[in-house]
Amino acid sequence: MKRKYIAFGLGLLCCLLFPLMTACQTPSRQVKKGLHIVTSFYPIYAMTKYISGDLNDVKMIQSRAGIHSFEPSPNDVAAIYDADLFVYHSHTLEAWAGKLDASKHQSTVKIVEASKGLVMDKVEGLEDMPVTDGIDPARLYDPHTWSDPILAADEADIIAKQLAKVDPKHQAVYQKNAKAFRKEAEAINQSFQAKFKTVKTRTFVTQHTAFSYLAKRYHLKQLGIAGISPEQEPTARQLTDIRDFIKTYQVKTIFVEENVSQKLAKTIAHTTRVNLKLLSPLEADPENNKSYLENVKDNLDILLKRQYFSEQFL
Repeated sequence: MKRKYIAFGLGLLCCLLFPLMTACQTPSRQVKKGLHIVTSFYPIYAMTKYISGDLNDVKMIQSRAGIHSFEPSPNDVAAIYDADLFVYHSHTLEAWAGKLDASKHQSTVKIVEASKGLVMDKVEGLEDMPVTDGIDPARLYDPHTWSDPILAADEADIIAKQLAKVDPKHQAVYQKNAKAFRKEAEAINQSFQAKFKTVKTRTFVTQHTAFSYLAKRYHLKQLGIAGISPEQEPTARQLTDIRDFIKTYQVKTIFVEENVSQKLAKTIAHTTRVNLKLLSPLEADPENNKSYLENVKDNLDILLKRQYFSEQFL
């Protein structure tokens, strides 16, 4: 009888311990459904998340710091090599991504440049610069395509195609989500094409030239206090040109960014008596629970309203 109780107790103990033992032996990645995807920064994260829907685990390695000066930490690089897919915007922006080599780290990660196939414009002032030894041709181009809703849709299409290559059984889902993204982007574009046609003031000043593609889409003229990167400091001559530009075109607003020092913009605003207004280049996560295209639309609304505001004082 005593043996029966001992046998019963051992059996019960095994039943209780078995799930715990198997859970310990199962890697955490296997519990998660779908692909494990790492992205470089907010626009790429938001697009990839939209295209993936609920199928995949999507994360980004950079959410708040400026992407122009960002360098991945060893932990970031390890996370990339541990992923199924790493999606970044472009070699023009994330030059460090071009140095990744999965084969040297026994990694099977697929590395995707999401803007590959998009036609980028050369940085204003560098259009005629020849490519010579020591100059990376990619650095001559403006990477900020994500500010334009149509180019964002083009990039979302590229991401969808790459996801389908890695995960062909869900190709139809990725294509469907990409089409929905484009439909929303085209509706936004159509609406603002009509609205900007009624605006007489076609010029605006920004903290850095992050809105060239948006300006081109809506036939506007952008002048950036800094260059392509917000860390670039303008020369004394450029500062004079900016002040002259503001006076000549009767600019009433300088658009600044929430995650970058506004000291220089405030100095110019003080000397030229213009207003400061936030306009996000969407390089960092706005953390507002809105979709990517809703944030793009908010930018267009802000820009449109300030252009109308400027006209009231002409």
